[in-house]
Amino acid sequence: MDRDSRFVTPILTAQRAGVHLGVPTSTIKTWLGSMAGGAPVMHSVEPEAPKAPRIPFVALAEAQILRELRNTGLSMQHIRAGVARLREQTREEYVLAIHTIATDGGVLLYNAASRVAPEWVRAHDGQAAIKEVVDNLVKYVHYADDGFADRLVLRPYQAAHVIIDPRFGFGQPILEAAKVRVDTIADLFYGGRESVETIAEEYDLSTAEVEDVLRVTARRVA
Repeated sequence: MDRDSRFVTPILTAQRAGVHLGVPTSTIKTWLGSMAGGAPVMHSVEPEAPKAPRIPFVALAEAQILRELRNTGLSMQHIRAGVARLREQTREEYVLAIHTIATDGGVLLYNAASRVAPEWVRAHDGQAAIKEVVDNLVKYVHYADDGFADRLVLRPYQAAHVIIDPRFGFGQPILEAAKVRVDTIADLFYGGRESVETIAEEYDLSTAEVEDVLRVTARRVA
């Protein structure tokens, strides 16, 4: 089937993706280079230039679930094996970005984990761990009518409600209510030297929201 912009349009570099997902850049690069069932665990597209963005929206959705799975203690080896099995079962390459991962109550994930990592399932109460993964997917990932993810809520942000939605801000992270890009907030503070209070007033935000954006995006200028 033809894929829309969620699959083919690069929106972030590995470093920027790591900042907004709360994942080290090295981990993002590892996921991009890890293969499972003949395809990368986390997809990328050809960048327009060596340092240009190469991560499309769908890959960010994949990274969300990879983060959740790693947080349960599953090894990357087991995750790769599980993804390969899921792809074989569903015949879907983008299996980590499709709604069945969440709406089947974790059955697909649990069955895959039981097959490829039985020791982990027994030692970590695998069913409860997978349920937590699914609960977080429902909370932080929204799926379109075609079944694939179409909006992400970014977990590293706490006071600010920051999303990535390809329909807004050219797919860049934005504060949902104000529809302002987080990079705009960061640029005004770090580059333009505007105060937190001035930025908050200009975009009708609370100072807590602005400070939260600056806390997360500080990694990009560190």
